[in-house]
Amino acid sequence: MEHTLRQILDKLNKMEANMATKQELAEIKAELEEVKASMVTKQEFEEVKGNMATKQELQEVKANMATKQDFTLVQQAVLETNEIVKKLESKIDSHEKLLTLLSHRSLEHEAAISSIRLLLAK
Repeated sequence: MEHTLRQILDKLNKMEANMATKQELAEIKAELEEVKASMVTKQEFEEVKGNMATKQELQEVKANMATKQDFTLVQQAVLETNEIVKKLESKIDSHEKLLTLLSHRSLEHEAAISSIRLLLAK
């Protein structure tokens, strides 16, 4: 019987050694509260999940993305268009000069015609 009591006492001592103190429990509880506070709620998780793209959506985006070759072609087209615009601007400038010259000649001709009319009217 004494032997059995000794075994029980040993087991109790082992259990006591493995048990947490009130301070340790309080520390664990505080740590648990911190973990709870930083965890995402189900609602927040569902919102994030709802905002995420699916694999199919990502594949669609990837399929619609421009490639480096596409950008090169666009860049080439822009440069060609820029050259055309410069040529057109040059032609417009020369046309404006020509129109100005023709306007001056037209005014000179009108003045000459007016002078001739005055001479004929006398």
